[in-house]
Amino acid sequence: MIRVGILQIYFHVSNSMSLKEKRVVLRQIKDNVKQKFNVSIAEVDNHDKWQAATIGISCVSHDKKHIDSTLNKIRDFFENNRNIVVNDYQLEII
Repeated sequence: MIRVGILQIYFHVSNSMSLKEKRVVLRQIKDNVKQKFNVSIAEVDNHDKWQAATIGISCVSHDKKHIDSTLNKIRDFFENNRNIVVNDYQLEII
């Protein structure tokens, strides 16, 4: 059975003073996450706010433990990033 994991992360971009600066930070984060974890990632909300961001991440596998482990590692990656402050997250496996 194929399973899909979805992680939505809401965070504050600490040093951003413009949308351009926010996009630079988001691009670096998204590229790093794609490269390290082989998942799909996109900005899904707060597109016009220069210090707030919402990122959606999806992971597909037949193994629920693999999905859970991968998404929790990604959550930890975000929480340990010095350029942002994670406000909240939601994780769901379907």
